[in-house]
Amino acid sequence: MYSVLLVDDEPWAIEGLRMFVDWEGLGFRVSGSCENGVEALAAAREALPDVIVTDIRMPEMDGLELIGQLLGGRGEGESPEIVVLSAYGEFAYAKRAMQLGVYHYLMKPIVGEEAAEALQRIRSRLDSRRASRQKAGEVGEAMLPALTAQRMKDVLQAIEEADRTRAADLIDRLFRESEGRSLEWAELFGGSLSVQCGKLIRESGGDPALWPSSRTSPNSAVGGDAGPASVRMRLLSYAEQAIAALQSIRESRPGSTVAEVDRYVRDNYRSPLTIRDVATRFYLNPVYLGKAYQEKFGCGLLDRIHDLRIAEACEKLRTTSEPAGAIAERVGYAHYPHFLQHFDRRMGRKPAEYRASEGLKIGKPAERETDF
Repeated sequence: MYSVLLVDDEPWAIEGLRMFVDWEGLGFRVSGSCENGVEALAAAREALPDVIVTDIRMPEMDGLELIGQLLGGRGEGESPEIVVLSAYGEFAYAKRAMQLGVYHYLMKPIVGEEAAEALQRIRSRLDSRRASRQKAGEVGEAMLPALTAQRMKDVLQAIEEADRTRAADLIDRLFRESEGRSLEWAELFGGSLSVQCGKLIRESGGDPALWPSSRTSPNSAVGGDAGPASVRMRLLSYAEQAIAALQSIRESRPGSTVAEVDRYVRDNYRSPLTIRDVATRFYLNPVYLGKAYQEKFGCGLLDRIHDLRIAEACEKLRTTSEPAGAIAERVGYAHYPHFLQHFDRRMGRKPAEYRASEGLKIGKPAERETDF
């Protein structure tokens, strides 16, 4: 999905945009909202949304100044898509916005069908950009020898998973395997690595033009009199910076992405969830998410889901007369034996034993454990 920032000084207008536009159905998600141009400029520079929907007449910094700041000096493929909101009688402002490089505008009050049509056009433009970047990377990879191309995939996976040791080991292995060959392969490898890392950074919500620094491009030491050792160090340094860039982007999101993941898990633990499901929702690599969650909370993400389910099951066993099988299903277990396994692991006894000692005296015989 593509991210969207909403900007309007009238709260009802923001609420209307959220309610009357089927953002997720159209391939977008609203990542935030701001009440004026100053807030929006700071939010856009931090979160780098794909689309900004902004009113024109606002306090502190109006929409036209915001658009000028966002689009000034940036290429078409580097700037967000901007949608101008314009009330009747303000077309002169919308016209000025178009002169600044804006392609889309909507009239207030927002009509869902008109918004959907505009967003479909925007989605098409964003998809074309993404396809162009993908093609550039594929062209670079197509020119790499087969072994080098495989190592590229392995290095990218290590970078995405923030595994510095593995990334360095893979690059070292590649140089050992290519000993005695011309360094032309390294130039192709460096160019493809730069394109693919840029893609990873953009998909994580960052700006490839800023991360890593162009001064440390993986190709800047390739060619000329640069020897294998120098080129190897350049590639190692670039991989390290790409990992640092991805980590910085992930950690700098408002509220911390891992904290947002935990809130999402707490709200949805009764639903079928896997690490891959959650990672996809938050645009994260599953392995990275698992490691980051463990580091922050001291337990695995799946363990957290089961802890929350069993905690709720215990509460229901203590305070209700519902059958254990019904409780298991209510807290998220499709199969009763699975529930028994996790309950016994955490509580050291079976649900009926727990209820007998901790629950209400409901005047019924203890439930017999069965495998439903």
